[in-house]
Amino acid sequence: MEPTSSGVGIMRKSLLTAALGSASFLLLQSTALAAEAGPLNSAQTGETVIITASPFATDPLAASASVVQIPRTELLISGGFGLGDALKNVPGVTSSSFTAGAARPVIRGLDATRVRVTENGLGSHDVSDISGDHAVPIDPLASIEVEVLRGPATLRYGSQAIGGVVNAINNRIPLNIAQGTNVEAFGGISSNGLERLGGGTADYRDGNWAFHADGIIRGADDYDTPDGTQANTFAFGRGFAVGGAYVDNGSGAGIGFNQYIAHYGIASEPGGEVAHIDLDQKNYTGGARLMAPLPGITSINWQGGHSDYMHDEVVDGVGIAATFKNKEWENRIEVIHGGLGMITAGAVGLQFGNRDFEALGEALDYLLPTKTDSLGLYIFEDVALNELFSVQGAARAEWTDITGATNAFGAFDRQYQPLSFELGAVFRPTTETSFFVNFAATERAPSVTELLAQGPHEASATFDIGDPTLKKEKAVSFEGGFRILRPNGSTASISAYHTSFDGFVTGVFTGNSYDEDGNFFPDDSEEFAEQIFLQRDATFWGLEGQAHWHLFDVGKGRAGIDAQFDYVRATFDSGGNVPRIPPFRFGGGLFFESDDVALRFNIQRASAQSKTAAQETRTPGYTNVDVSAVFHVASGPNGDLDILLAASNLTDSRQRNHVSYTKDHVLFPGRTFRLMLHYTR
Repeated sequence: MEPTSSGVGIMRKSLLTAALGSASFLLLQSTALAAEAGPLNSAQTGETVIITASPFATDPLAASASVVQIPRTELLISGGFGLGDALKNVPGVTSSSFTAGAARPVIRGLDATRVRVTENGLGSHDVSDISGDHAVPIDPLASIEVEVLRGPATLRYGSQAIGGVVNAINNRIPLNIAQGTNVEAFGGISSNGLERLGGGTADYRDGNWAFHADGIIRGADDYDTPDGTQANTFAFGRGFAVGGAYVDNGSGAGIGFNQYIAHYGIASEPGGEVAHIDLDQKNYTGGARLMAPLPGITSINWQGGHSDYMHDEVVDGVGIAATFKNKEWENRIEVIHGGLGMITAGAVGLQFGNRDFEALGEALDYLLPTKTDSLGLYIFEDVALNELFSVQGAARAEWTDITGATNAFGAFDRQYQPLSFELGAVFRPTTETSFFVNFAATERAPSVTELLAQGPHEASATFDIGDPTLKKEKAVSFEGGFRILRPNGSTASISAYHTSFDGFVTGVFTGNSYDEDGNFFPDDSEEFAEQIFLQRDATFWGLEGQAHWHLFDVGKGRAGIDAQFDYVRATFDSGGNVPRIPPFRFGGGLFFESDDVALRFNIQRASAQSKTAAQETRTPGYTNVDVSAVFHVASGPNGDLDILLAASNLTDSRQRNHVSYTKDHVLFPGRTFRLMLHYTR
């Protein structure tokens, strides 16, 4: 299907102009660049990588948290429209993959209200937790890097981060940029769906004043699969941001504004309604840092943001069927302290916010307006017992007040007080190796959808029924593993985990259905499949690992192997499988890296998922083959230019994502070739 709005033709021309303009600019720049190449990735230089999603920056080997960092180059190669698709090959991470424009990260089988998506530590403030067809309004290509974090530091982000945190990092509040001017521009195209994109970033600092600006525009038509074109999978998006800050000896304050607009199709079953979503979000953010205000205090930090989000769900031939609005603000005040005896560093924080959600049109039958107020207090401490052993602990107390109503039960006003704590230990027998273990007892309040949904949702074709009597969801978790990080960039890690849930909240399909008038049918013959939210005790356990290992030198470069795997098993204690759990995945490949080129070949196997829940179908396995090449073609005083080439699903295999609500009628894209030009100065 082609987009139906009147501005699509103009948007396509703008996209093509932007992509060609970016490419032309990059090619013109390349003629002036000197042939002085630099390393293609920081891992190759042996630089120390730090975890910024933690309250204070730390060496990954010293952290008990399980963390994965996805650098800028990998984000450019992956090309995902949403964070879920950009991260879907990271061990332990999959994508909700509802449609091309809506792909939320899923961590170890946990999604929505258990995985917090943030930008520079602040929530995405959207409605992606309400339904899978709702996008996260963060473009991966607007990020310097993305971190996936699990462990004690996640309590900094709230009880909704019980499964982990995905943090997109950028300089939109430019408190940390260097003196001078830094410019980035990129443009590219891909063969499948004729995706085209262009964008750029500029950072400028002169003395105490710093400024930032970035922008991106991208779009793609319906993509192709081995079975033909996947109807209604087009996706268009554009966004821009500006920010400024005053910085003096590390202290400073800044503000920022960004807007994101998207227009994407909702892939539907054959013969179903054809619909798309028009999304618009405006964010106003601020940040401040006061360095060493008192003896023993490293810094006092503040982050705050206010977001105004809305999207329309438009049905062809009908018009706007539903509107979702979300106004939300959030603040975090954090005090970082230095060493005190065996305590090497720590943080104490206060986080508070408000969410005002409203659904209009047909969505009013689904979920009535709700308000959520939250307040959280947390502490995070790092203790060095000796040179080999350290302990990290965190605790959080939270107060959540949810008010709203349902058509069936009337007014609703309920308070929850989740309490959580985590304890981790690290043993470092060498400077290149560490072993870690974590224990956590966490709680979260149910979401507004789980509590109050009482009606049909057109886009997902479900009739959701919440339960206002749901209690807090509790979890007890253990995790252990080891990491290796060598100076030449070789890395390896493996971990195992086990989580027991008391009152795990899940949506279960009953096999019943409803028609457009809300009439009940004791079979699946009607348009809206009945999904009820209930609580059952459940157990999750799994394994995951990865390696990027240099084997030998080849000329001025290094060759080696990549390997990765992940496995999660989730069952209800009373019997049966938890729905939408990813299958066992494993794979590996070869790579070559030098100052001038980086080549990678990777094969990944996703096994069939036959451990299904009631009303859930088996998903066949598939094998995915990806290749990529990055050529550092020029470098010098006028900047650096890279050419990125990538091919995904090279064998054009038929791929379905068991995690997705739409997996029975939506395939992943078929064979895709991608070309990107990337200029930095």
